Amino acid sequence: MKLPSISGDIWINSKPLSSDDLKGKVVLIDFWTYSCINCRRTLPYLKKWWQKYKDKNFLLIGIHSPEFDFEKDSYNVGKAVEELGVNWPVVLDNDYKNWTNFSNHYWPAKYLADQNGNIVYEHFGEGAYEHTEEVIQDLLKNQGEILMPEIESEHQHGKVCFRPTPETYCGFQRGHLDNPGGYHYFEEYNYKAPEKLSVDSIALSGKFSVREQYVESAEKGARLLLNFRATEVNLVMGPAEKEAAVGIFLNGAPLRREIYGKDVKNNEVLVGESAMYNLVKSRDPLGGILSISAKRGNFRAYAFTFSGCNI
Repeated sequence: MKLPSISGDIWINSKPLSSDDLKGKVVLIDFWTYSCINCRRTLPYLKKWWQKYKDKNFLLIGIHSPEFDFEKDSYNVGKAVEELGVNWPVVLDNDYKNWTNFSNHYWPAKYLADQNGNIVYEHFGEGAYEHTEEVIQDLLKNQGEILMPEIESEHQHGKVCFRPTPETYCGFQRGHLDNPGGYHYFEEYNYKAPEKLSVDSIALSGKFSVREQYVESAEKGARLLLNFRATEVNLVMGPAEKEAAVGIFLNGAPLRREIYGKDVKNNEVLVGESAMYNLVKSRDPLGGILSISAKRGNFRAYAFTFSGCNI
């Protein structure tokens, strides 16, 4: 398969790149979106490869294909690119034209093309970092490039220690509520939590409105409930208006300080923008009912992601 042309009106860290700009180069395409935890975990490897090979006829292009509507905002993407230390060319793919041209289905996804524009390698999801770099080096060696011989061993962060709760969406487009009667579409509704919440499931308690991509609290004390198994819990959230604050509880008690995620302070998370928030981080496997409760203002919850690795 030939490398499709890369299209997009908004580029970050680069002028728009045409097919002519890619000719004769080894090109690595990375499909990503900034609130995706799996995409973020690949960034340290992309940074190393860009630093090591950018002066050796190698080009890395990030295609930012949004998963949620707030990720289409060019200001939000630019801010995330800066905060995450992404300094290679990034093109916004808000209309999913590149996504379609590559017949892509995954975040993250990597496509590697040789100097003749042929896609010779692809990988979906995390992992395979050593092998990916080996392929990059082989392609550059074929062009006569002199390379640093070492390839660093893979970091163990992405290694699965046990199977955690899978990624869990909150909106009705891809989600499922364990409440009796499920979702009440496009209306504010006072939800009653189930007597027993199924493992790897979510439920609502109190007044919420629901949309395709998110659930939105509609009163103080409204709770989003999650029955999970993991060492780390993240939640993509945003404020319904300017700002919100949520309380975090595990099995009915305030979260213990030793398992605070990096965004938790004094047992609450300040939600000032739509982003991924780290709620729980533990050295040991955890399980039970996690409760996210509206304290000040109302919040929107999009999706939970998890890790099953000791850290």
